[in-house]
Amino acid sequence: MRSLTSSVSGLVWARVALAALLLSGAVAPAFGVVRPSDTLGDVTVADLPGEFAAKAPDLGAAAGVLMTSDGRILWSRQADEERAMASTTKIMTAIVALENADLDDPIVISERAATIGEAAARIRAGATYPLRTLLEAMLVKSGNDASVAVAEHIGGSVEGFAEIMNEKARQLGLEHTAFVNPHGLDAPGHYTSAADLATLARYAMSNSDFRRMVALEKVVIDGTGGPQELENSNVLIGTLEGATGVKTGWTSRAGYCLVAAAERRGIELFAVVLGTTDEMERFQQAGLLLEWGFVHFGEERLAETGEVLGTLPVADYLDREIEAVVGVPAVVPVFDLAGEISRSVTLPDSVDAPVARGDRLGTLSLAQGGRLIAQVPLIAVEDVRRPSWPERVWIALVRAWRSLFGGSPEAVPAS
Repeated sequence: MRSLTSSVSGLVWARVALAALLLSGAVAPAFGVVRPSDTLGDVTVADLPGEFAAKAPDLGAAAGVLMTSDGRILWSRQADEERAMASTTKIMTAIVALENADLDDPIVISERAATIGEAAARIRAGATYPLRTLLEAMLVKSGNDASVAVAEHIGGSVEGFAEIMNEKARQLGLEHTAFVNPHGLDAPGHYTSAADLATLARYAMSNSDFRRMVALEKVVIDGTGGPQELENSNVLIGTLEGATGVKTGWTSRAGYCLVAAAERRGIELFAVVLGTTDEMERFQQAGLLLEWGFVHFGEERLAETGEVLGTLPVADYLDREIEAVVGVPAVVPVFDLAGEISRSVTLPDSVDAPVARGDRLGTLSLAQGGRLIAQVPLIAVEDVRRPSWPERVWIALVRAWRSLFGGSPEAVPAS
């Protein structure tokens, strides 16, 4: 039996070092000097009140972004600047493959694929591998050889595959992204932005196969020299609480890059760090961003079920009112640096009978910093039947009397 070789190199020690930093609190919410281009939410830090600006994270990355799972930007630096993307390219490579081929597809490895620079998967020319194995080697160990093999299988050539990648980028609205290869080695016309990468990562992580692969700590592949154990190049996996993915990268033009994701208490955040000068720095800074995000972005209960927020006159009666209450609790993800939260209630002037318990009467709107963050139905808490014929006659007579001698024809809404 052939022995199992390992590619741990410095990754085990990198995980140990990063874990020590996390446990010591070195990668924790930190406050310091910020750059004029940084933003918190939709506002440039320079335009924020001092107490908010002072809480912005201080990073050394050239560009970056922290984004929520629904696309809200919590922090950014040069988010739309077009930059070399290195192996973060492989996020798109994997998505195009997953959407255009079957994981069990057999792929024969060409000489071009096997001999590409930084062939980290060490796949053998002429050998056959299932697409699943190549994608795992590509995403976990960042094998350029695996990415070329995938591209040739699906696109017919590297160039043909790049066209599919660019079409997908257009579909996703990635306005600052263009691809010329599936691996990310520096090339003219091959670029992206921090915001586009975060958007792409959010989309990719909605694919269960992609999500599973980028969370693997290691994979085994039968490569040149026998079976090899490939460690995940993203050392946040297994060290940062809740880390779920997604992809590392490095080239001389791009610097050290990382797209990272973590999920805690039902909230997933995506951090992109581009252009650090040190390999471990990208992990430390992405970890800082994610930790900072979980401190400042989380669910809050802003309204409770049954809370009375208004009363409505029932138009069919003389003096009957019905309460409008919160129908479901308003549990809303809130960014605590985005300003005060305001509530506004929308109700009609009156309601017609019959009314059934649970009928919607109006809406509670919750806004923060001019941004609508939630709307909650206001409902009836009791039944109100339609008046009987004798009651209708009596109500009509009373209303006629009141119209002649003064008085309200129906209940006046409570202020």
